[in-house]
Amino acid sequence: MIGISNESDFEKHIRQDILNNLVSNNPNYKIFDFKKAVDILIARNNTNPALFFLEIKYHKINHGRLGFGHSKGGGFQPEVLKTNIDYFETNLRWILGHESSDKYWFVDNSILRQYLNGNAVEEKYNGIKLKFFTEVEGYSIDELTSILSEWLGLNGCSKIQ
Repeated sequence: MIGISNESDFEKHIRQDILNNLVSNNPNYKIFDFKKAVDILIARNNTNPALFFLEIKYHKINHGRLGFGHSKGGGFQPEVLKTNIDYFETNLRWILGHESSDKYWFVDNSILRQYLNGNAVEEKYNGIKLKFFTEVEGYSIDELTSILSEWLGLNGCSKIQ
């Protein structure tokens, strides 16, 4: 992706160029700046309040791998992928990017679990198989914006999908 040099830049792009544009005119939505457990937390405040969690991953070719969690296998991401808690199955999504593509991958936990190195979350060095980027459909920025809008319930739909 042009102008993206690392995962921090990619997250900033998602946050500022996509999400802020989606919710900036809607007072019922708040994108939080803190990052204690999750990369991006969005709250919907209305008759159907909800929290939406986004994990952001960006693959750089020279890294060779796309890891998650910390080096000892812990952290929020591995725990969520191991536990299969309904709330996070519904309210957490992953947005992945790849240095050599202008596509965005928007997936839930069940899709990501199919591409775990070793087919499981282990005690250290958890990662995502790189064939993910060739086997899972990627989206244009306009398609991602539309998908996010629907998932967040911005299209007049209050059901989380």
